[in-house]
Amino acid sequence: MRINLGLGVAAGIAAMAFAPAANATTFPIGSPNFFITNGTPFTPSITAVFFNSFTAKTTFDDIYTFTIPQTGEGSGSISTSFSSSKNKLTITDLIVNGVSYVVPSSGSGQSLTLNGVPIIANVLNTIEVKGFVKKTGTYSGTVTFNATAVPEAATWGMMLGGFAMIGAAMRRRRTSVRFA
Repeated sequence: MRINLGLGVAAGIAAMAFAPAANATTFPIGSPNFFITNGTPFTPSITAVFFNSFTAKTTFDDIYTFTIPQTGEGSGSISTSFSSSKNKLTITDLIVNGVSYVVPSSGSGQSLTLNGVPIIANVLNTIEVKGFVKKTGTYSGTVTFNATAVPEAATWGMMLGGFAMIGAAMRRRRTSVRFA
């Protein structure tokens, strides 16, 4: 029994040592695998597509990077496709700006929709997709970035004036507390 266990462990270590490594591949926005389909970085809404296809057994670690000039929220979806279980592509990790998400499986692939993901202005934001392919497969995703509304200067002035009036009214009002 110990000999079989030892051989199994040795075989497992050897398989891991000779397995192809998942080298991270970075796709900046504007590359063929990650591009804007609607809007520009200066409009309130930007829609982009990201994807990758594989034709051989491999592991992958794809990082999609972008910087936008406005803070806001992102939403989007990702899904896998393959022709049969022999050609299965599996997403093991989806990480958006350091937050990990689970991509659920079904009989025909994987699919996930996210909403309300914080996107930060003028900072390198990332979408990282990790997984493996048995033979061939593709994953694709669509993301939309919506800018958060920033109040105009006149709105800030009215709000500060309102706080000042409330403060003045509270200051004029004299209340006393009496205990029995």
